[in-house]
Amino acid sequence: MPEVSLTSAEVKLVSWLKKPGDAVKRGEPLVEVETDKATVEVESYVDGFLRVTNFPDGATVPLDAVIAILTTTPDEQIEDLPVHPADADAPAATVPALKQLRPPVGVSKGRIDITPVARKLAEDNHIDLASLQGSGPEGRITRADVEAALEARGIAPASGQLAGIAAVPAPGISSMRNAIAQRTALSKATIPHYYVSIDIDMQAVLRQLSQMKDTVAAPRIDPPTLTDVIIWACGRILPDYPLLHGTWSDGGPRVLPEISIGMVVGLDDGLIVPVIHEVDRLSLSAVAATTRTLKKKAKQGGLSNRELTGGRFTVSNLGMFGVSSFIAVINPPESAILALGATIKRAVVGDNDQVIVRPVMTATLSVDHRMIDGIVAAGFLKALKEILEASSSLSRDL
Repeated sequence: MPEVSLTSAEVKLVSWLKKPGDAVKRGEPLVEVETDKATVEVESYVDGFLRVTNFPDGATVPLDAVIAILTTTPDEQIEDLPVHPADADAPAATVPALKQLRPPVGVSKGRIDITPVARKLAEDNHIDLASLQGSGPEGRITRADVEAALEARGIAPASGQLAGIAAVPAPGISSMRNAIAQRTALSKATIPHYYVSIDIDMQAVLRQLSQMKDTVAAPRIDPPTLTDVIIWACGRILPDYPLLHGTWSDGGPRVLPEISIGMVVGLDDGLIVPVIHEVDRLSLSAVAATTRTLKKKAKQGGLSNRELTGGRFTVSNLGMFGVSSFIAVINPPESAILALGATIKRAVVGDNDQVIVRPVMTATLSVDHRMIDGIVAAGFLKALKEILEASSSLSRDL
């Protein structure tokens, strides 16, 4: 089970999409699981044949548990190995597994194999990694292993990036609301925010969008929205501002090369942030098509694991509600989020000192001050303003 949740050590297995004996292609949905944020599909990492499923539909499954076994041929020899040992109350059982040598304590090629979450928790509590027994795949040390070691020693987790993150929602609170509470509290507690705003004349963008709407050949295809335009523009600018699509780690700032942008989508019981991957490689029409699909799937609860992970930068738009401006909370482990207000007609002073009416939008960038200085944030907003106010490139990139 991959780490599809950042705030819970386990997920609910909703249903298997394949049954033992089925052929499976790499990237093909294998199982549907429910996290504290959404229902997602877990895809197969390899081509092969599904031979064994270790958990039934409806089971609660620890992250990093071995949930299935695939083989390269439909009749490859397998042998009995213990079921995932994370549940101490479960009766002893065995399931077929591939013949392999499993490192006893999470040591692989001279290094300790441990998940990032588990490493952080162990470091915060001064746990010697070499003393831990790994229960994950290939003996990998997981968060559950570290928590078990802490419990055995009677140690309460030290305050740190993971402290205070509970696996079980508070009574009367939905799992999604509980996750939002934990994520935002974590963000404000560990990321030193500051905020930079800029006003953008949207007249050129609105004119271009109007022309696109009139020239769309297929009536069933919706033209791009303002949010689509902003995401597309950010995809063009972010390569020049690598720290804005990076993250802060113990070793300092780390740049993540892929330009993938999260888009906040409001739901009845909270919000979710699906991800548009490699935005810098997409045309405006491709961005619009992707966001339409993601919004629909988000409201139906059908987003895949890839569509919910890998974000490097986030855009949040409340302009459709008439909000003039707002500041947003950074989505960890990202380093910035862009908040968009409504496009409102305002009286502005033109080049000839004449008062004219323009449609103006206020954009506010929240940034992590550990790695991004004000001059970098201001440069990004200036570039965003320039590309939107001189937006003849929109039609060329449609």
